[in-house]
Amino acid sequence: MISQDQALVLKIGGSLIEHAPMIIRIVRESGRDLLIIPGGGIFADIIRQKRISDTAAHFMAIAAMDQYGWFLSSCGMPVTREPIMTGEPTIFLPYDHLVRTDPLPHSWDITSDTISACYAGLLSLPLLILKSVDYIRDPGGEVSVLLPGMETRDLDPAFIPYITRHQVSGFILRGSDHARLAAFFRGEDVPGTSFGGTI
Repeated sequence: MISQDQALVLKIGGSLIEHAPMIIRIVRESGRDLLIIPGGGIFADIIRQKRISDTAAHFMAIAAMDQYGWFLSSCGMPVTREPIMTGEPTIFLPYDHLVRTDPLPHSWDITSDTISACYAGLLSLPLLILKSVDYIRDPGGEVSVLLPGMETRDLDPAFIPYITRHQVSGFILRGSDHARLAAFFRGEDVPGTSFGGTI
């Protein structure tokens, strides 16, 4: 289990936009050192609906993450444009850094899921992903542990190969369950899907 005071990379899924004020409140009250990676959410959906080249779509979708990040910041959270730990919960706006470093292929196989794993790997920190499901699901149903080669529609196609190759560990839980999220930050066992084998 992730220790109660351990620094984390935290990805807040775009589907949780209606829960953002409460999630940010819980995150702030946790007192944890967190680098928050925003999803793309509704800001990225319009890009998916258009016929746009892979490179343009890639960076437009990352710009959408910045938009969601600014929305999250309106709930009372500072922002940074560099992937650094500040000692308090801080929202990372990734566009500038990803344009400058460009570490990932330009494809819809890569979304904010894999981008958050990239930064967890860069910082050598566990990754907590908040989604709108209790467990990640494969064709056989809900799973409590992600395994190499597993197929799921709940994460982008590049995510499991990326965390396997780069040995990123972490946990995925339902962010819309506010009590569950608060319990996680208190160090309690909660339902969800783990990955990486070192949680």
